[in-house]
Amino acid sequence: MLFSNPSYAQFWERVDSIFSPSGVNVSSFSAPNFADLDGDGDYDLILGTTSSSRIKYFQNIGTKFQPKFKEDTSTFSSIYSGGYVGTNSYYPTTCDIDNDGDIDLIIGGYNGLLFYKNIGDSTFPVWQKVDTLFPGINSQIGTDAKPEFADLDRDGDLDLLIGIGESLFGGPTAGITMGFRNTGTNTLPKFVKDNALVLDLPDAGLNSYPALADLDSDGDSELLLGRDLSSYLYYANTGTTNPVWTRNTTRFQMVETKTYWKNPTFCDLDGDNDYDLIYGTSDGTLYFYKNIGTPTSPEYQYDGSQFQVIRIEGGASTVSLADYDNDGDIDLMSGDWLGKFQYFKNEGSSLNPKFKKTETIFTNIDIGSYSSPVFVDLDQDGDYDIVSGGLNGKVYCHINNGMFFAANTTLFGHINVIGRAAPAFVDIDGDGDLDLLVAAELSANAKFFLNDGYNNFTQKDSLILGVTFPRDAHPSLADVDGDFDFDLILGGIDGKIIYYENTGSKTNPVWEKNDTFFANVRVKQHAAPGFADLDGDGKLDLILGEYDGNFTYFKNNLSTSFVNYYVRPPDEFILSQNFPNPFNPSTKIRFSIPVDKNINQLYRERDGTLKVYNALGQEIATLFSGPIRPGTYEVDFIASTYNLPSGVYYYMLTLSNGYFETKKMLYQK
Repeated sequence: MLFSNPSYAQFWERVDSIFSPSGVNVSSFSAPNFADLDGDGDYDLILGTTSSSRIKYFQNIGTKFQPKFKEDTSTFSSIYSGGYVGTNSYYPTTCDIDNDGDIDLIIGGYNGLLFYKNIGDSTFPVWQKVDTLFPGINSQIGTDAKPEFADLDRDGDLDLLIGIGESLFGGPTAGITMGFRNTGTNTLPKFVKDNALVLDLPDAGLNSYPALADLDSDGDSELLLGRDLSSYLYYANTGTTNPVWTRNTTRFQMVETKTYWKNPTFCDLDGDNDYDLIYGTSDGTLYFYKNIGTPTSPEYQYDGSQFQVIRIEGGASTVSLADYDNDGDIDLMSGDWLGKFQYFKNEGSSLNPKFKKTETIFTNIDIGSYSSPVFVDLDQDGDYDIVSGGLNGKVYCHINNGMFFAANTTLFGHINVIGRAAPAFVDIDGDGDLDLLVAAELSANAKFFLNDGYNNFTQKDSLILGVTFPRDAHPSLADVDGDFDFDLILGGIDGKIIYYENTGSKTNPVWEKNDTFFANVRVKQHAAPGFADLDGDGKLDLILGEYDGNFTYFKNNLSTSFVNYYVRPPDEFILSQNFPNPFNPSTKIRFSIPVDKNINQLYRERDGTLKVYNALGQEIATLFSGPIRPGTYEVDFIASTYNLPSGVYYYMLTLSNGYFETKKMLYQK
């Protein structure tokens, strides 16, 4: 084979709209803040999280009336350019703290409050860390404090409320809210602790997350306290020079109560001149409650069209892709940290996937913790069974009998890789049945099992010789480079992809590590890859699961010119195993015809046929018939053209010189 010298970084294009239609992908314990950082008249999103080392920024590329977001990794990159020591990521807030006409940034978190002055302008922020503003405050607030700014005493400068969380090394009582009055000016602030700003505010619980906004347009700020519970504490401000907080128990009764760790902010996100409510939660989901009232009398209604993210409930998403419901497009199944199976039906098409969380008959299956299920038709009855690894190192099998999934405890009962098993199936030896790779918590414990054709799996680790598995690896086997053999792709605990290219053949793999093919592909932690042609262009696209429960879609932009066919005739007859196998609805069959070395005619033609038969030996289709010269050829077989049922089929290459060879393939509708 001849290969070009491509730029691998161009192969995988991240497309967030598949799993994050609004453009926003989230991490657990999310803390949203909105500001017009680029000066275009709409609100951009700055997203904090306690589960990551840096804040995220999503530029609003829509309008002030219909926001749409796109992640921008450059705007805050300078803050973390020297590493993460001494930085924060928990609670970002923005305001013009020095009254110079642009937006400044304050981030609360492990290192107290950190101030980044905007030395750019209102359209292009440039951040300069200033360490002189909060040192006195930081000695009082612990390591888990959320800041919020407003002019609470109506003197023309910004005062400060700080919600206190659970500090790692001691600190104030978690759940209280502290007040700091600005005794300086609107250009040179100086903050001094003042309990009058928080008089009569109770302990909110284990955490306090204050949000301030003038919700009734009376010239002062009302206070909403988020907390580590499923409800809010809301206070109207009936004071003048000092706030007087008056509890109102009805205004925010409408919010959902299934999530906890509610972290609120207010913003006119839909451009109708009143304040909407947006809050983050423990699992990262962002909730948007549109103000359908007025600027003086707000009324809130949930709007699920904003910040929709297709992700699992909980954490530790994995990826298995197949047409489970037999409707012609690819569906998605994931495991989770609780040991359940979660299913996402593709309600789009084979060219444009749109996934939706859907209840199925296997949602009640529970294998304990950290499931990693895969679709596979083990009994070759035309429907999908499910095999999953678990945290205990065992492999669990559930057979689909059409009505429910029945546990089979004997098929893989002899397998135990001692810690967090993750299975992947592949016909590694080209004999028409599916063999099994099981990755493990520890690299040395990964195992490979050959199928004898009757679902008896025998360990044969020589087939993964030369492969170094990362810890907690999630494996996938797919022909990602388009050379008609299976490559090995491993998701790692660090969120990166480890790729072993098969430089051998489809029946005799040789694994060669390639560090460039997936160089630009990663997620935050515990990458779990799955491959399928999701956009109908004939190339395998990638979906990555991760520890936060998110999915990330990477479109395959591999050029069709990357793989070139032979420019010289092959030197032996080869009928390759079809790929993919199992398949639905189409598969490719490749064969090679060598030069006849006993004659002087280099390209002597032979007569040949390539035919497909069913399990009874009845001819189904003739894919090729006629004279053919030496070379390598590829033919498509589209089973749906012949209205075939699921099952085993055979294809036979016959040549006029007496050569013939037959292989079997599995069609799964």
